[in-house]
Amino acid sequence: MPLESTTHSLIPRPGRSSAGAFFVPCLLLAALFAAAPPPAGASYPEPGPPAASATSLPAQPDIFPLQLPGLRLDAPSPVAPGSRTEFRAEYPKEPGSGVPAFVLQRGEYGGSGYKLLVEMGDLQLKQTRNTLQEVRGRGGRFSFLTGSFGNRATLETFATSDAHGEGADDTLVGATGELSLLDESASFKTILLSGRKSLDREGRWPAAGARRGDVAGFVAQLKPLKGLVAAEAEYDCSSYDASTSDLTSPMRDTAYRLKLSGGWGPSRYTALYERTGPRYLLMSAGPPRDREGGSFGVETVLALHAFDVKLSRYNDNVENNPLAPRVNRYEGVFDYRFRGVKMLPLALQYRKTVIDSGREPLGTLPKDVAEDAVSGQLNYLAGSWDLGVRGGMSQRIDRLRQQRELATTSLGFLPRFSAGSFTLLPDLSLKRITDFNAAQRTDQYALNLGVSGKLLEKRVDYEIKGGYKRECTGVPGTGKETFGAKLKAVYPLARFFNWSRQPSLAVKGEYNEVNNLTEDRRENDFSLLISLDGGSFL
Repeated sequence: MPLESTTHSLIPRPGRSSAGAFFVPCLLLAALFAAAPPPAGASYPEPGPPAASATSLPAQPDIFPLQLPGLRLDAPSPVAPGSRTEFRAEYPKEPGSGVPAFVLQRGEYGGSGYKLLVEMGDLQLKQTRNTLQEVRGRGGRFSFLTGSFGNRATLETFATSDAHGEGADDTLVGATGELSLLDESASFKTILLSGRKSLDREGRWPAAGARRGDVAGFVAQLKPLKGLVAAEAEYDCSSYDASTSDLTSPMRDTAYRLKLSGGWGPSRYTALYERTGPRYLLMSAGPPRDREGGSFGVETVLALHAFDVKLSRYNDNVENNPLAPRVNRYEGVFDYRFRGVKMLPLALQYRKTVIDSGREPLGTLPKDVAEDAVSGQLNYLAGSWDLGVRGGMSQRIDRLRQQRELATTSLGFLPRFSAGSFTLLPDLSLKRITDFNAAQRTDQYALNLGVSGKLLEKRVDYEIKGGYKRECTGVPGTGKETFGAKLKAVYPLARFFNWSRQPSLAVKGEYNEVNNLTEDRRENDFSLLISLDGGSFL
């Protein structure tokens, strides 16, 4: 089967420097380092596997260490200095396109006391949560590493550009430097990023104006007692200009976070304090603005039981704006998992949330709302069957008026059957929402069925999904009905063609229908696609 595709979308940050002007001097700097005599007594780790190109995005940690694809820093290098090149290309999983979805050309050179890495193509860039969470774009990256005796210094520069197929010019350039001491017992990192996005679809800036932004981050990590105590601190400054064509000054603000973590035996703890200013803006996804607070969590795993407790308190209006109230949010979550019976795993959760306000300006009503939620899931594992039941209840109370605002009850049945390449996934869910303010009750019923597997001696991959959902309010002639179905089948043609990337024949169909009983309107659409992927000779 073709390799899974790697999506690449650039999320730019506006700036003044162009990608080429920033990246070319870095390549010249690399040549100077390669010609210089190496320091004595330095050693380097063996290059590791290339970076993954998966499209999924896992949960982001608070502070990301500097990761150089192909460079492992946890073991000394037993090989002599030398160079290595690599080319990677991946094609879409969906047939019908012979254009690679991911292309990367890499070159490495390792000497006695230093290592160089140059990459051109589709890059995955990731720094910290407050600077650059994760973006993918096409460009170049240069990395230089040196160090010895448990200490190392790393310099990385990169430049990416993408037009998104609309002619708009997007650029992102950046540089990072990291110093690690005493086998990562202490590390310090500086991050500088700059980018811009043209406001004109044809990319004519600066005449047409552009969004421009810069961010600088400073990160420190201390691990005096590895495993027991670890401290992290980050301070960031941002500058954001929504349009360079006007006379408005850029918005500038800061953000910082402090974190303590560690554990002993089967227990772990985490304490976090963070603050983000109201004018802290990034072009890409960033932390919530105008927010201040902290959280504390403890997790422990016993022989048959696992407990996880999290407490947090946050508020907005961090600069005490007299024209707006300050809204406080308190939340506590208790998770429990029982593993005493192997065939019956059990998970329970209780969540308590309180939202209130203070320092209300004249004419603003105070707010004091509390919400309680209980949920749980029980699975019965019996051979090829996995029978799951999930349910939950929640209610929201206005504590100022001492009355309920909203109540929700849900129940779901989640069976699963797997036998070889055949999988059956039916599910049934029921949900009732009662709005006491509007004196209205809404019931939701949903039934879904999915079948997937292989046919014709495991040559054809097929997948069939269908579902029906009904919403009713108890009033005759109101509600909504939704029906949907999908079909997909892929037949490889490898037996007919001896190519490196095998061709395939695919059939895809989809049907959707929405019947709005309240508005007496029905909408439906149907699509059928038959595609022949010709593969590749290379």
